[in-house]
Amino acid sequence: MHRRYTIHKDGDLLVEELDAVGKALEPEPVPPEDRLPVEVILRGKDGEEGTAQLLDLLELALSMEAEKAETGKFPA
Repeated sequence: MHRRYTIHKDGDLLVEELDAVGKALEPEPVPPEDRLPVEVILRGKDGEEGTAQLLDLLELALSMEAEKAETGKFPA
């Protein structure tokens, strides 16, 4: 699984499947200047196990960021 997620300035979520080197297979017709300067690129094994591992990682990252926002520092 290789995907890039970006957000259009109007709030739409853009999802692009990537090849092994990070090039979009079917690029969204949105120029870079119309995207917010934040992107998430996920690379992992195809299949249920890889997807589950990526979701676990994202949940952990979200939890850490939420705790940092509450306390002002990353959890130990």
